[in-house]
Amino acid sequence: MQTRWEFMEDNFEDEPKRKRGRPKGSYNKASKAQVERITAEGKLSPLEYLASIYQSEAEETRTRIEAAKAAAHYVHARLASTEFKAAVTEITQEEWLESLN
Repeated sequence: MQTRWEFMEDNFEDEPKRKRGRPKGSYNKASKAQVERITAEGKLSPLEYLASIYQSEAEETRTRIEAAKAAAHYVHARLASTEFKAAVTEITQEEWLESLN
């Protein structure tokens, strides 16, 4: 039978750790004020401006592509790079054909 302290130690490890500070991706006061100032004045945000350029058929194709590249960072997350290690063994064609059977 477990004592009260042993029972508490087992359950203590299962609790998730609390994170401190501002959550990742949230705005601080200065960023929030900047966003509010831009939207209150009726101006376009940088993303909206870039979107208007790459959606405009009046612009050159090269300009539209560059605007789309710049806007992509705001919309799509970057893919994480992964490392792949593989052991390569050299076999003859006959050995490979034998392994298929």
